[in-house]
Amino acid sequence: MGLAGTKSTDNVSQAHPSVPTTDARLPTLLDNEVLSKARAVLQPSKIPDAAMVEEALGACERLAQILAEETQPGTQNRGSQHTPASNLLSLEESQSNSEAQGRKDLSSNGSAKNAAAQLVSSTAYKVVTDPKVFITPKVLSTYVNIQSLLGRPRSFPEIFYLYATKPVPKPDSNPIQYTTQSPNKPSAHIPLQIANTALTAAIKTNDLPLCFDIIDYSVCAPAFRVSKFFRKAFVPLFGAVLAPFAIYKLASELSLYQSTMDSAMATQVLFAGMLAYVGFTATIGVVAVTTANDQMDRVTWAIGTPLRERWMREEERMLIDRVAGAWGFQQRWRRGEEEGPDWEALREWIGMRGMVLDKTELMDGME
Repeated sequence: MGLAGTKSTDNVSQAHPSVPTTDARLPTLLDNEVLSKARAVLQPSKIPDAAMVEEALGACERLAQILAEETQPGTQNRGSQHTPASNLLSLEESQSNSEAQGRKDLSSNGSAKNAAAQLVSSTAYKVVTDPKVFITPKVLSTYVNIQSLLGRPRSFPEIFYLYATKPVPKPDSNPIQYTTQSPNKPSAHIPLQIANTALTAAIKTNDLPLCFDIIDYSVCAPAFRVSKFFRKAFVPLFGAVLAPFAIYKLASELSLYQSTMDSAMATQVLFAGMLAYVGFTATIGVVAVTTANDQMDRVTWAIGTPLRERWMREEERMLIDRVAGAWGFQQRWRRGEEEGPDWEALREWIGMRGMVLDKTELMDGME
C-alpha cells in the first residue's frame, strides 16, 4: 500500500508538473500510509512486534520524503514557470492573473503541507514514545530521519533518553509488565551516525541549546563510552595482557636454537629484549593516536587533558567542532571576529568541557 501510494504520487507529479504532488493524494496518503498503521501499533492491550513498528515508521518516512521534496527550493514555483513560446503568445493581463492565482494556490498548498508535516511528526512521536514500543536502533534511525526531513528535531534529546532508559515490555504478559534496562550498558549507546544526523537537523534550525542537548544525550552518555571501550580498546588491551606470555613462550623456543649461553639465560635475555621492543613500539603508537590533531578545526583540547580522556571523548569534541564551525564565520581569515551572546555561550560551554575554541597558536598566521 505504501509503495503503491508513493509511485502513483510520483506519476501525478510527472504528468502535471504544475500540480503539487501532495495536492490530491494527501488525505489518502495520510489515512492509508500513516494513520491506519499507527493505530495498529497503538492498540492499548497488545504489544506490537518490531515489524509493525518499523512498517508504521517506514510509512511516515516515505510521506516525510514526499513533503520534503515538495518544499525544496525550485519545486514550489513550477506552476508559475513559463516557456519562451508561452511568453510570446500570452498577454500581459493573462500572465498577471495566472501569477496571482499561482501565489494563492501556493499559499493554500503550503498550509496543507505544514498540517500534513505536523501530523506525520506527531504520529511518529506517538509511536516511538508509546510505552509498549521497544526502541531498536533501526526504529531510532528511522525516527531521526523522519524528523530531520520535516525540520522538527526538538524531540531528539527526549527520544535519545528514552532509547537508553525506556522500560522493555515483557512478551506474552497480561497485563503488560515491564523490565527496567540499565542506561549504561553498551547496547544503549546512540550510534555516531544517528547523532550526526540529529545534529545536522538541529544546526539547520539554528537552535544552539538543542545542539548542546543532542551532544549531551548521545556521545556524552556513559553508554557511548562503554561501547567505544569494548569496540575499540578491549581487543588491544586483551592483546597487551597476553603479550608477555606469548613473548616468553617465543623466547623459550628461540633459546633452543643457540649454544653460546645457558638456555635459561638466553630465554631471559630474549624475553627482556622482545618485551622492551613491543612495549616501546606500542607506547609510541598510543601516543601518536591520542595526540593526533589533523582532524581538529576550531575546537582543540586544553593543556593538561589526559591522553586517555582525549581518545575516549574524541567524538564529543568532533561534534562540538561541527557546531562551532556552523555558528562561526565560514571564511578562515575572519575566524576570531565572532561576537554575540550565542558565541560567548558556546565558548563558555566548550571551556567547561576541557576544550578550547580557536586556540591562538593554531590559527592561521599565528604559528
